[in-house]
Amino acid sequence: MTENRIRPIDDIRIELYDDNGMVDAYQGSGYHTVDEAIRNAFDGVRSEMNIEDYVFKVINLTTGTSARYRINAGGNVKILPEM
Repeated sequence: MTENRIRPIDDIRIELYDDNGMVDAYQGSGYHTVDEAIRNAFDGVRSEMNIEDYVFKVINLTTGTSARYRINAGGNVKILPEM
């Protein structure tokens, strides 16, 4: 994303990935932060894995931007470099 933020009016898609590929996706709006969108998407997944075990691709469908994120052991959202 060109900006590490989203607006409540933006349509956001969050894709959740583990070691085997994409496991789920969630789409919605009303989020104020990337962290809020990621945690809301994770809460909707029925999994015994921890949030730290996933990579989250956050796509802002309104602006056409996207970035990959991971939650570190301290509970903070960290952006991942593009491959």
